[in-house]
Amino acid sequence: MKKGLLILIACLTLFSYSPVKAETVTKNDVQLRDDLIFIMLYPSIQQELKRQYGEIKQNMCGKITQIKQLPIGSYLFNVTVQVTTFEGAHGPPNDLMTITFSNEKTIEWQAIDFKRRRLKPNESTKCTHPL
Repeated sequence: MKKGLLILIACLTLFSYSPVKAETVTKNDVQLRDDLIFIMLYPSIQQELKRQYGEIKQNMCGKITQIKQLPIGSYLFNVTVQVTTFEGAHGPPNDLMTITFSNEKTIEWQAIDFKRRRLKPNESTKCTHPL
């Protein structure tokens, strides 16, 4: 009787086992986070493009390329974004703009680095679209 009961308990334990279902960060989660950060920085991006070009420039293919926390555990960050500028109906000249923003010194996001590279006529950038 005891042996049968132990076998029954062992079988129930064995068949009721389910693996742990821990949550993981997915590509979708990262894309949503990047889209949120980009849209929050967009007014600062437009302001910096206007400062660099003297006028508001149309842009596309915006993406976050780097997020760095300064120092770790704080709410101070450097965020690097890339956009491709264009004129007219998505026509050349196209520039690849890389701008690094920081909130280290003020509550507002400030551009601390700006790089511009003219794209060749046959060169294009990979666009990721918001989810």
